[in-house]
Amino acid sequence: MSVFGKIVYGLQVAAIGLVVVFLGLTILIAFITLMAQAFKAIDAKKAAKAKTEAEARAAEQAAKAVEAAPTVAELEPVAEEVTDDRELIAVIAAAIAAFTDSDKQLVVRKVRRVSGWNRAGRAEQVYRF
Repeated sequence: MSVFGKIVYGLQVAAIGLVVVFLGLTILIAFITLMAQAFKAIDAKKAAKAKTEAEARAAEQAAKAVEAAPTVAELEPVAEEVTDDRELIAVIAAAIAAFTDSDKQLVVRKVRRVSGWNRAGRAEQVYRF
């Protein structure tokens, strides 16, 4: 085989390789696109089902609320024991002020409820070893 024949054969192999690669990529892109459309359709069906269930639950709760609506005779004021958060904050602030022996005045600027589980989880991840 001559040098020219070897060059032509090499170019043919390269061309066939390029065609096979690009054909494979095209098939892969088409398959991924079809999968994306299928998953979007499934998600749309789930969203529609959830929406109809939510509407049904809301209608059921509205019907129960109408049935359980009090009459005028039942609307007498009822004394309920309501805990005042301001009192709780004052008690906590007084406890902190009594615990610290400083002469500075304690001012509560922000109150935020925090679960102890957050801190425990963070400590477990940070102080693992």
